[in-house]
Amino acid sequence: MTTRTSRRIAAFAAVPLVFLAACSGQGPGTAAGTDLTIALAVEPVSLDPCDTQDATNAVVLRTNVTESLTRIDPETGEVVPFLAESWEQVDPSTWRFTLRQGVRFHDGTPFDAAAAAASINRVLDPELNCQNLDQFPYPLTATALDAATLQVVSESPDSILPLRISYADIGAPATPAGEKTSSPVGTGPYRFAERVQGQSVTLTRNDDYWGQAGQATSVRYVYREEPSVRAGMARTGEASIAVPVSVQDATDDDRTREYQDNRVFFLRTSTEKAPFTDPRVRRAAQQAIDKQTIVGSLMERTGTPFDQIVASTVNGHIDGFTGPAFDPAAAEQLLRAAEADGVDVRAPIDLVTRPDLFPGSDEVIQAIHQNLQSVGFTVNILSLDTDAWLQLLRSPFPPDQKATIIAISHDNISGDASFSFPKYMAGDGSNSTIRNPEIDALLAEAEQAGGAERAALYQRAAEIEYRDVNAFLPIALQSKLLMLGPGIEYQPNSLTGVELSVADIAITTG
Repeated sequence: MTTRTSRRIAAFAAVPLVFLAACSGQGPGTAAGTDLTIALAVEPVSLDPCDTQDATNAVVLRTNVTESLTRIDPETGEVVPFLAESWEQVDPSTWRFTLRQGVRFHDGTPFDAAAAAASINRVLDPELNCQNLDQFPYPLTATALDAATLQVVSESPDSILPLRISYADIGAPATPAGEKTSSPVGTGPYRFAERVQGQSVTLTRNDDYWGQAGQATSVRYVYREEPSVRAGMARTGEASIAVPVSVQDATDDDRTREYQDNRVFFLRTSTEKAPFTDPRVRRAAQQAIDKQTIVGSLMERTGTPFDQIVASTVNGHIDGFTGPAFDPAAAEQLLRAAEADGVDVRAPIDLVTRPDLFPGSDEVIQAIHQNLQSVGFTVNILSLDTDAWLQLLRSPFPPDQKATIIAISHDNISGDASFSFPKYMAGDGSNSTIRNPEIDALLAEAEQAGGAERAALYQRAAEIEYRDVNAFLPIALQSKLLMLGPGIEYQPNSLTGVELSVADIAITTG
């Protein structure tokens, strides 16, 4: 069935540019010029097109430097054409994509089916260890039938492959096949120009872009760990946009904008390390955390207490489900019962976080730490940089790693649980510590199903986890805040957390 051709998401609403030569003290992010500065919490871990699953990398690259065949419309949540103009399902395992013509990579190479096939197959090379590989639960092969037609064949039938293919960012044929690149070449409205390690990444406008290019001639991403510093840069005009900022640093005017990206803050226990090998201990950890008070007092408008690991817009969400209530007495009782059966409930545990998890996360983690300590857990807070944090998040886990509770802020902008549950709940999931055959069977069955049946299977798997396994400690449904500098207009949307499109940023008269 061929999709109806949808309009490409408008990348930029034209706004007249007025130079304010008489203004003084304006930074590079103001209306005094066409260069933008975006202040982020942390620099990208990777600039390779195949690593844009991580929002830290994606916020710089996706829809700016690199593009995919399809894209999610931030307003409707539907899959819409991007570098592919249309597609059709030939049989349960085969899809054909008709590609956009006249597109060139930043190095001048034409974009065609052969280039798209090479880039998609590169993502799926297990030896390259691309982060985006997590979004493809089974092997598939992309083949150019002719210059404008790409065929993708999956090992198993996949009813959502056009959605899944939106996670395969297309790099130029010159991208090394067997190693990661630090100089991405894509088809987007901005070209990669320079990276100063630990300081900045600079992009420049692609004036040969196939679509509507942005207003800014360049954009520079800088990294400031402290939310108050980022917010201060936006207030003074040193930054065009500061993202994210904390509630405490938010302004009361429209310069601070709030947005949601289906992001949930939860904790994952290491179920194969004592004391978390015992489900009673995992349930005790859940009941020890007073998330109503913690979220209400520390996260305020950026969080709502939550009992699941996916938002209500995702088909794996269980309507009406309520998790265990805060009950420290019950938590202590569970620990005593486990200890009586020989479980070392006093074994040391690392509560693993990272400074850029979200603004104010340090205070939230400290409150969770106090809750856990108060019922009898022995917990140490371990704050790591993003790269070290990822090593504890993803398998294979370090052999000498002790029991951990790792703090995770996970988004699912797709609306389909296949982008969350397999990697966090399946026995072979990249981020999973769960080994439950019943959950594995349900997830495998869900991958072959569609519509209401698919949703029901994901919900059954989630219910087993939430009621019986308890590997996760859900805390909050998150919102984020960003701050605009003087003379800057940008309206965040449901994709802003992973796709902050520079072409959507307007430079106004202020």
